[in-house]
Amino acid sequence: MAEITVRRTGELLRGVFRILRENSSPLPAAEVLSRLERLVPPTEFEQSEYPNRPGVRRYERIVRFSTIQCVKAGWLVKNQGLWNLTDLGSAAYDQYSDPVTFKREAQKGFKRWEREHTSEEADSEAAEASEQVPAYGALEEAEEKAWLEIKAHIEEMDPFDFQQVVAGLIRGMGYHVAWVSPLAPTGTTTPSPTPTHWE
Repeated sequence: MAEITVRRTGELLRGVFRILRENSSPLPAAEVLSRLERLVPPTEFEQSEYPNRPGVRRYERIVRFSTIQCVKAGWLVKNQGLWNLTDLGSAAYDQYSDPVTFKREAQKGFKRWEREHTSEEADSEAAEASEQVPAYGALEEAEEKAWLEIKAHIEEMDPFDFQQVVAGLIRGMGYHVAWVSPLAPTGTTTPSPTPTHWE
């Protein structure tokens, strides 16, 4: 990471925060990274691929890895492939306009997080942070892809099948499902408006 200075990291992070600030709702990580490339174009080094990982560009992985401290500082939330700023993150973006200061304040927030957690948790996070940048990015991308595929599958699911899935989930939570609406009399897969009941 010698090619990535504190200032450069701060520029990338502030670019991410600017994009998220301009949107009222969380954005998919891939969308954030796509917009960031136009806002803060990659350097020659960031544009290059990892020598031992052909086809894997440094830029996206560096950005993903750099956001770890912001997440632990409570500035950024990553949930099911979506990124969103917290109120603290929005305030930090306004307060620390200099990229170097922004990066260093994020690091301070991360250190506070470490002190507030048990030594075992802190050691675990430190071990994760010491992993290679491309490995961290690959894990994040895999999680995001999985959530996107689940979401797409649910959106395309037949309403009757979806009703059965919901009933199954409710049973799995320990509730008794007394009745599930059958198929409509016409033989279509549209369930009747009667809701699923559980106790």
